[in-house]
Amino acid sequence: MLGVVAVGAAAVVVYVVLRVGGGAPEPGIEGLPDAGPVTGWGLPLLRVGADLCAAGTLGALVVGVVLCPVPGAGRAAVDAVRCVRVAGGWALGWALCSAAGYVLTISSFMALPPAQVLGSAEFLGLGVMFSEGKVLLVTLALAAVVAAGARVPVTRGRGLALLAVALGAILPVAFVGHAASADNHDIAASALMTHLVAVAIWVGGLAAVLACLRDSELLGVVLPRFSTLALGCFAAVAVSGVASAWVRMGPADNLWDTGYGRFVLVKTAVLVALGAFGHAHRRRTVRFAGDRGRRRTFARLAAGEIVLMAAAIGLAVGLSRTPPPTDGGHAHALLDYTVAPFTAGGLVTGVRVDPLILLLLAGLALGYLAGLRRVARAGGRWPAGRVAAWYAGVLLLALVLMGGVAAYSRVMMTAHVLQFVTLTVVAPLLLAAGAPVTLAVRALSPASQYGEAGRAFLDGALARRLTHPGGLPAAYGVGFALLYGTGWFERSLAYHAVHLATQGAFLLAGLAAFWVLTGADPLPRPVPWAARMWLLAGVAAAHLAVAALLMAGPQLAGTWLPLVTPPGAPPPLEDQRLAGALLATLAAVPLAALAVLLTLQRRLASARRARPGA
Repeated sequence: MLGVVAVGAAAVVVYVVLRVGGGAPEPGIEGLPDAGPVTGWGLPLLRVGADLCAAGTLGALVVGVVLCPVPGAGRAAVDAVRCVRVAGGWALGWALCSAAGYVLTISSFMALPPAQVLGSAEFLGLGVMFSEGKVLLVTLALAAVVAAGARVPVTRGRGLALLAVALGAILPVAFVGHAASADNHDIAASALMTHLVAVAIWVGGLAAVLACLRDSELLGVVLPRFSTLALGCFAAVAVSGVASAWVRMGPADNLWDTGYGRFVLVKTAVLVALGAFGHAHRRRTVRFAGDRGRRRTFARLAAGEIVLMAAAIGLAVGLSRTPPPTDGGHAHALLDYTVAPFTAGGLVTGVRVDPLILLLLAGLALGYLAGLRRVARAGGRWPAGRVAAWYAGVLLLALVLMGGVAAYSRVMMTAHVLQFVTLTVVAPLLLAAGAPVTLAVRALSPASQYGEAGRAFLDGALARRLTHPGGLPAAYGVGFALLYGTGWFERSLAYHAVHLATQGAFLLAGLAAFWVLTGADPLPRPVPWAARMWLLAGVAAAHLAVAALLMAGPQLAGTWLPLVTPPGAPPPLEDQRLAGALLATLAAVPLAALAVLLTLQRRLASARRARPGA
């Protein structure tokens, strides 16, 4: 019954927004081809259905795979598996909505009735000509994988894999529609990706807790965890919503002078109301989640919140089909944004805030701070040097990912190298020196909200694979060879999504390598000094090989960089030679310092062992 009410609320809101905002389908003109009202109204309604199913899929997987205790035997395993099964049902609905949406998308673009599209294999194949059709096919395939995968016995590892597939299915829609046509398209796409994921986890997670766990003994464990996650989702939705409005709205008076702006204000009011629901949950239900008498209160609050969330999703879908006050058109013809003329000072003073990166870095900073507070409350102490190293690493990441370096990194090789060496060497070295895993182990006890999450990570198979000293140098070498030896590098410069994925992949590789090299944290397996030195040599060799390629090799991204090089910048080949020398210098200094430090540590350890009585 609750599901019917929620879907009905979303459908009514879509209808009202389209009617009032000017996005409603218009009657066809006599004598001209027309897709008809089924397509005109079916597309937004199917989008609502797909968004609700996506939220149900992602949220149920997060609850079952991440928030539930590690499944063993008994009730915990049953409830976790139940959440995954529910996610599979939602994923099936998601796939069906995507399939129907694909047909109606062709109908809309070709101005043909849906029945005529379905009756022709030739017409059905035309969907791959449109970006919207391609996105729907990708979503359909990935949602079907999740639906099928949820029906087989699920372990924690398989559940995480299904969660990754579901995330992959929800993100492509960020690159079509208003986000794709807006000025500052990269910021718009990042904001929409953040918005979609945060809303899905928030809405779907609450629905999964209510549907699967409201009568379970696990509610007292899962609800506090979900409440913390929901607070993060609330912040992510707020930040990404502000970024999206800034990109599309233009002058501030468009907020109250245009229909689109007024709906943005309504959406803001709904977000505030949802924040009030969250506050009520934390005050009246989360603290007493283990009390059976409070579960009815939780169910009532959650039901009202879910209906309001569904209405908000309907509002968002209607808004996505309402013409915004500004349609961009000022970005670089090839790039996602306008690049200012190059100055050396612009690398330091420039600002290009990406909401997705901002939230991830804020999570790193606040998560570490929360760990420090827990250790301090327990009467423990934490070295100031580790704190300084961690926050210096976060600050460096902010400078190269949201400053002037980020703005020029897709149009100049020197800026790319500054970002690249920070992501693969300098920032990982500082973050690893902050010993975050040790902090997590000390901060999270069995009695804490998240249990012994730090210890569970150390003892898990993923940590052992990430820190294999033989595999890390090979991963570095293969990764660098693929990046600069194939078309990957040029695609990472030309496409924002590929650029983000590349940044994330190489940052993770650097973090894994320097986790092993620094030894500041405990490791899943003992790594002797010789193995660390071999790993360090492999990392250094990979960077020096890239530096040599830049200094003596052919022009990389030769069909891209000459077209986007900003005024004031040196010619691309000259800039590449300078970048090679810069890479060799910037990578060599911290790596050489680390080699000296590891050698000194070994000698000191040998001297201690040699002392009498040691």
